[in-house]
Amino acid sequence: MLSTMSTAEKLEKRILFNEAGEPEVVMIPYEKFVEFIEAHGLDLTEEERESVKEARRDIASGNREAFVSHDELVRELECTE
Repeated sequence: MLSTMSTAEKLEKRILFNEAGEPEVVMIPYEKFVEFIEAHGLDLTEEERESVKEARRDIASGNREAFVSHDELVRELECTE
């Protein structure tokens, strides 16, 4: 039988325990910390979070006019170069 390890199990980390033997602090490489923060949107400002929420509401309601098509975005970016 093959054993599969979870991502957390594979993550390079150090766990510090208190005197009662309970885990108290987990240290991970800074790069992994930054990846976690970015992946979960924890680096966003409140304004950016609101924009994401609004975009999700637009997606859920089918409001396609709230978005720019890929082709339109490419055209806009080509004009700014």
